[in-house]
Amino acid sequence: MTVIEIAKRAGVSIGTVDRVLHNRGRVSEETRQRISAIISEEGYQPNPLARHLKRNRVYLIGVLVPELEKESRYWDLIHEGIRKAVAELSAFSFSLELFTFVRPDRESLANAFARMRAADCSAYIIAPVMQEETLALLWGEEKKVPYAFIDSFLPGADPLVTVAQDPFKGGQVAGRLMDLLAPAPASYAVIRPYSEAFNLNERARGFREWFANRSGVRLLDLVCSELRMDEVHSLVERAIRENPDLKGIFAVSAIGHKIADYLHDKGLKSGLAFIGYDLVDDNVRCLRDGRIDCLISQRPEEQGRLVMQQIYRKIVLEETTTSLIDMPIDIYFKENLL
Repeated sequence: MTVIEIAKRAGVSIGTVDRVLHNRGRVSEETRQRISAIISEEGYQPNPLARHLKRNRVYLIGVLVPELEKESRYWDLIHEGIRKAVAELSAFSFSLELFTFVRPDRESLANAFARMRAADCSAYIIAPVMQEETLALLWGEEKKVPYAFIDSFLPGADPLVTVAQDPFKGGQVAGRLMDLLAPAPASYAVIRPYSEAFNLNERARGFREWFANRSGVRLLDLVCSELRMDEVHSLVERAIRENPDLKGIFAVSAIGHKIADYLHDKGLKSGLAFIGYDLVDDNVRCLRDGRIDCLISQRPEEQGRLVMQQIYRKIVLEETTTSLIDMPIDIYFKENLL
């Protein structure tokens, strides 16, 4: 039953029905009860989609991620997925504003968050890669803007949805792959940049857990910074030199190609299995030519599309969102690259 049909049956105007539906304006008690009885009897449900189109409102979505060109352009892939989803939803008047920060600079993140807050967004899409700082900023929000997480979980927060791969399981898959590529006894190195990132730490933990209590296995935890690649290269080269039984390296982020290229140029790749993360262009190049043996992917563009769909469900359709969208763990060798 439509609002027009309710109005005809009750013998009132459409405007009167609208006032009763939204509990606004002056309506006599007798008329209100008559309309309410018809609504109850017919089971009328308002159409949020039609209401949205009638309002013709533009919804600004703030996107808070690290700089797009950094980290091998991984974040550019996520942003592209969000942009494509907004294009698909063009009838519903979404617009995007990008707020980037330099990772792991706390002040840069706080400034980007402040700009996003001042933009009067209808919702936020946030990459919570700096755990404590992001949580503090969200807790300090006076205006409670709905937000969604992408790429990583953030324990202690309450997002509309988190779209991310289970990082612990991703690390365990890397451990299983390493077992196949370079069986024990052996030493294995985990390269872990951005030590404050929950998802990267969980991947490293999953990898370690795979080999827990395994005889003949020693794990090296190489904590580094992608901002200082000379130091990273020196750290990796020293690990190879000091551990002659080192058989494998697992890079928990898109940093893999920067290390794989260095190992190749220095003639250090022979006898080493190398597992990386993310299908960014340079990692794909290294996978094709054998500098990287295996890549795990988390579909960043698809993450962008899915997070935007959930925001559409919440804002336009007024539906309950899915609290977690768990991205698959895709495994690529050079033989199954498209």
